[in-house]
This record gives sequence, structure tokens and C-alpha cells, in this order.
Amino acid sequence: MILHTLGPAATDSAHAAAAYLNTHPQFTVQLHPSFTAIYDQLNHLAGDYLLIPAAYQSPTGLSWGQLHYRSLNQLQLVDGFVFELAPMAVAHYQGRTTKLAYSHPATADLLRQLLPPEIQIKACSSKVVAANQFLLNGEYVLTSQNLLPADPEITILKAIHTPMLWSVYQILPTKGHSQ
Repeated sequence: MILHTLGPAATDSAHAAAAYLNTHPQFTVQLHPSFTAIYDQLNHLAGDYLLIPAAYQSPTGLSWGQLHYRSLNQLQLVDGFVFELAPMAVAHYQGRTTKLAYSHPATADLLRQLLPPEIQIKACSSKVVAANQFLLNGEYVLTSQNLLPADPEITILKAIHTPMLWSVYQILPTKGHSQ
């Protein structure tokens, strides 16, 4: 049985999947570049499973709840568990004045509360991507703390520890589609 979730291996989703496998060894994990990529392929993944955090928000702004109800004909919620996210941090790159911040859409609102209003927040498909964009040209980021290098130019403004509810769905066959 295949459990689909967000990659790469450094993501919280991949870590949550590994934790789930400890008690559900019948699964193998397949990592994807985005949850959108998984949702776009649901018709081809019937019989497989999806692991997604309850705080997920799509790039178009859809919440986990909205996606849950929109996908009732394709996804059946079969399990859930709590698994803590990797410690997160709001960081500032000293000396940069790009007025750019990077975050996953699910944490963008939290970051907005912590930054001056003139800072533009750009959504990234994962905290890994957010960290990489920050290192490239960002002034601020909200990402997993372990993704930030030890650099005297990078200041941690706030550390955040968050337990997360993870949802496991079985992907159902859709009418007109077969495996």
C-alpha cells in the first residue's frame, strides 16, 4: 500500500509519514513536489492513501477543511494522529532590505502577524523551498529551524514548537475511472 505525501525527505510530511510507518509497516511512502500535485492525480491513485496535515492550505487559499468537503467523493478519512512539526523559526537576514519574506501558505498568516506590514510574503510549496528562497534573496522567513544554516547574518527572531494533527485518507475510485 502506498502513502502519498509532500516531499522532499526533509519535510515535516515525510517525517510524519516515517513515524506513521512505525505502527503501519504495510505502507511504503511516495513523496511528491506538492500536495496540489497529489490532488491533481487522485483519479490515478485510487486504492492508495494520502497523508496531509490539518493545517494545510493550498496555494489558492483552500484550507484542509475546504479540501476535505470538496473531495468527499474521492477521499475517505480513515485515520489521524498527532505528530509534532520540526521546530520552526522566524528568521531575519541581517543587512538585506529586499522586503521579501517566504513561508508555506499554512504559516503565512502567522508570519504576517510578526512582520511589519510593508514586507511582502511569498508562498512556497514547502518550508524547504521557503528556506532556500530566503537564502537566495529573502529578508525574512518562517521555516523549520534545522533548514537554516549557522550564519552570523541570520538572526532567529522567534522559535515556534507546534504539534500537528495529521490526516490519513484512502483515495477512492471515481466514477468513470478504474485502476
